[in-house]
Amino acid sequence: MDWYTQLDKQIADYLPDLRVACDEPMSRHTSFRIGGPARRMAFPERGEQLVLLMGFAEDCGARPLVIGNGTNLLAPDRGLDRLVVNTSAMSRVELGPEAYTIQAEAGVSLARLADFACKQGLTGLEFAHGIPGTLGGAVCMNAGAYDGEMKQVVRSVTLLFPEEGVRTLSCEEMDFGYRHSLLSDRPDGVVLSAVLRLAEGNEEETREKMRSLM
Repeated sequence: MDWYTQLDKQIADYLPDLRVACDEPMSRHTSFRIGGPARRMAFPERGEQLVLLMGFAEDCGARPLVIGNGTNLLAPDRGLDRLVVNTSAMSRVELGPEAYTIQAEAGVSLARLADFACKQGLTGLEFAHGIPGTLGGAVCMNAGAYDGEMKQVVRSVTLLFPEEGVRTLSCEEMDFGYRHSLLSDRPDGVVLSAVLRLAEGNEEETREKMRSLM
């Protein structure tokens, strides 16, 4: 039985509310608008769905490729005989458990995240406003610009590892460096969400700085 036939059955049995597309063109999901069809593309809306899906994928040999906005992602015209997991629907963002913190899912765009922080009177994410990606990708590569980087604002990251399950790691444990994180050496890990620690700011001044950087 093909891996995708097995996967379809497991999803139908255990994740009936998960949206899955067959032979979905990658060109619809990459910034360069290139790429042939992915055999299956799933759009989880919650971390729980993603955790179950990744388990099913491992059982079926689906070789999952996790993406966000597909920024600067080159996909072959011949397509991908694998499961592509599109996290763009996992985009919830809210104030965090402590003062001056924000909790956000992996699929939220950095532009929206910076805008949310600004509206809450928080400063520290202005540098990220113009980076065309999502929080998950930004954490993976310690994205940065204009003298700012994710290392400066990440308090903790919740990840899924195939062999270890869900773990929450501190900023120090993420081993951030220049365009590097723990996930550079552990590409099997998947970002589910993160808590960011910011500072109190002035909305008007923060908005003006974001406009200036853009």
